[in-house]
Amino acid sequence: MIGAPTFPDLAVLVVDESLYTRRIVRDMLQRVGIRRVQEAPDGAEALGALVEVRPDLIILDWDLAILTGEEVIRLVRDTDTSPAPSVPLILMLSQPRRDRVERAVRLGVNEIIAKPFSPKTLWSRLDEIINRPRPYTQVRNLLRPRPRTVIETSASW
Repeated sequence: MIGAPTFPDLAVLVVDESLYTRRIVRDMLQRVGIRRVQEAPDGAEALGALVEVRPDLIILDWDLAILTGEEVIRLVRDTDTSPAPSVPLILMLSQPRRDRVERAVRLGVNEIIAKPFSPKTLWSRLDEIINRPRPYTQVRNLLRPRPRTVIETSASW
C-alpha cells in the first residue's frame, strides 16, 4: 500500500456545522502533515477566523448556519472588503447538484468535493491547489481562479 502524501504545514480553516465532519477532515489533514487546523461551526465564525488566523486554505461546507457557504465564499472573494480574497477554497457539498456546482464555481471556489469523500479525494484537491495553482482573475469585485484548460485537465489524470 502506498503511504499518504506529504504537504507543507499550511494553516487550514475547516468550516462545517458538524463537529464530526470537522474532526474527520482534521484527521485527514494531519495524516499528510498539516497540523495547524482551525475549526468553525458556522459562516460568521469562519469570517472572524479569516481575519484573525489568515489561513492558507479554507475547506468549507455549502450548508452553514448564520452565513451560508455561498455567502461566505462571496465575502471571502470580495476584493473590496476581504482581508484575503485569494485564499484557496475547497467546497464540500452534500448534494452536488449542477446548479450549486456552477454557482460555486462562478463565485470563485478552487475545488469541490462531494460528501462523503475519502482521504485520497481530499489529498488530490490539496495537490491541485498546492502543486498546480491557477491564477486568479477579477470579475467585477470577485476574485476567481481561472478555469483549467483542457490540456491541464487531461494531464492531471
